[in-house]
Amino acid sequence: MGSVVFIDGILVTDPDNSVFKAYEFQIPETFDAKTPPTAFTVDDYHETYNRAGRPQIPSALTGSQPSIIPLPELDQFFRSKTCPKTEAEFLKPYVPLLHIHFTVFHDFTFIGVTVPHMGFDLLGIAVLLAAWTRVINGDDFDAIPGMEWDAQPFAHYVPAPGSSSVTPTRTSLRGFFKLGWLSKLSFIGRFMLSNLLDPKTVGYIVRVPKVFLNEAKQKIMDELKAQGSSEYVGSSDVLMAWWYKTVYSYRAPTDHTPIHLHFASSLRSRSVFAQDGPLAHPYINNAVSFLPVPPVPVNAFVKESLGDLALRVRRAIVTYNADVAALRADLRWLFEGSNATKMGFPCPPGAEFSFSTNWRNGKLGALDFSGAVVSHSRSEDAATRVVFAYYSYTPDTIPMRGVGAVMMEDEDAVWMRQFRGSKDWERIRQSGVVEFAGH
Repeated sequence: MGSVVFIDGILVTDPDNSVFKAYEFQIPETFDAKTPPTAFTVDDYHETYNRAGRPQIPSALTGSQPSIIPLPELDQFFRSKTCPKTEAEFLKPYVPLLHIHFTVFHDFTFIGVTVPHMGFDLLGIAVLLAAWTRVINGDDFDAIPGMEWDAQPFAHYVPAPGSSSVTPTRTSLRGFFKLGWLSKLSFIGRFMLSNLLDPKTVGYIVRVPKVFLNEAKQKIMDELKAQGSSEYVGSSDVLMAWWYKTVYSYRAPTDHTPIHLHFASSLRSRSVFAQDGPLAHPYINNAVSFLPVPPVPVNAFVKESLGDLALRVRRAIVTYNADVAALRADLRWLFEGSNATKMGFPCPPGAEFSFSTNWRNGKLGALDFSGAVVSHSRSEDAATRVVFAYYSYTPDTIPMRGVGAVMMEDEDAVWMRQFRGSKDWERIRQSGVVEFAGH
């Protein structure tokens, strides 16, 4: 039995991705058979998955160079017919926030986890799945660290009534901009025009072999050492630098358009909680901030080396991590009044933006579901291995182009899912800097 883990998020944006909404979940105080906290459903196929006409699971691919793969249409295997399909359905009273769906074949088991992204981030889901697999593998339930039902780790950031207003110390809160009405109109107009010129948003899977990343990282580290530098880069820095160097490779060397990069960053390990320390217990709810990278002119991705770009990423992370006081001020501002629902813009007019989420720390590829195996006729390796992690959106949500995520890694590669316009993808393919499988 193989396993495919699915993470689903409901984005809180309008179809034009320009205005953030505020939603209210109606969560019962008690649960019973009529009002369950979680929905579990199963579809059992008495056949193998690998047969003609079914999408290929990309994990079977090999090679030492990165490649871009068409997104397989796997959604049907991850949601039951009763699972909410729209934001409106998810927000109705008495609808569980967590839906688990199994689709069982002789050779694969698809495990679908559907949750609202407003309440859970991927590391939170990874914590939940890790605890679940420990339970089914026989660990003592009471020995598994858990999250308190009434956990409120950000409560001390909520200002007391009548307290003075807090001003964030950053020039722009977490990389987001407060624009005047003319700038807002300009930003929205440019955004809509780009969608009209390239109307179809397409998702692809990106496979980046670890041998490629490790060799590139080692080359950069050797160059830094030869220069007498004490700086360093990590494999994830190299991954992000390679990705943006790849997607902007077809742009003109004279194009100075600023690119604003935003990296989702988990707050769990930051010293911003009780006693100015990290979270002491698991936390499954959303705990994410955004780490802004200083604007990079698009021609830098064309002209600069992979090492220089990786250093840009690493320096931004180092700067962000060192300024804990600014992060605390950001959080105080965020929890004051209605600030959490105020609209921010990811870049000023005339610039471009991109969002990246790197959840390698979620270790989805290392989850062990062997405790759920009912037949021991197959080898243990085949029975316990997570072969691929995949995520999707509810059908009424249009994914914002320029948004992507590192979902998992296995022994051989790191796997991403990226959204861009179809014409943009074609220009990247024509540049020849990366292989497009199946083309």
